Amino acid sequence: MKNNTKELALASILTALSVLITYSPLKLVLPFFTLTLGAHVPTMLAIFVGPWVTVMTVIGSCIGFFLTIPAPNSIIVVTRAATHIIFALAGIMMLKKNYNIVLIIAVTAVLHALAEGIAVYILTPLVLDSSTAALTAGGIAVLGTLLHHVIDSAITAPILIALTKAKIIKRRCL
Repeated sequence: MKNNTKELALASILTALSVLITYSPLKLVLPFFTLTLGAHVPTMLAIFVGPWVTVMTVIGSCIGFFLTIPAPNSIIVVTRAATHIIFALAGIMMLKKNYNIVLIIAVTAVLHALAEGIAVYILTPLVLDSSTAALTAGGIAVLGTLLHHVIDSAITAPILIALTKAKIIKRRCL
């Protein structure tokens, strides 16, 4: 299979998965924070394919959360999903420089958590009509995202190993 065709197929599959996962019943929904088990897995896998595949996967996740989370909470959740581009592109850059996978997970977890925490802190007063709740909501988002990132990384690892063994994704740093 030609590389461009393979990337297009992987982009399609990972984007579709990122939309479908948002419909999962395995989620915790608060007014300012959601935790959907496995939601980061397609994006984390896309990091190993390439930048445009990653961007498409993040867009798919944003669309999925827009469709599944009712307003006004959807503005926070979709914005949080859009911030995934930050940790994903950082992961791609670190991967290209052959950083250790554990370091990539740690650095991207911190970037991911901070980006989502900032988004929640800024947008919470719009949804809850309370600026005092913003700091608490942002803090919960940071801690929850750190935990969620680690859990989804653990889910991603065996899938990535299997896709690498099947020669669907090139081994870069495992």
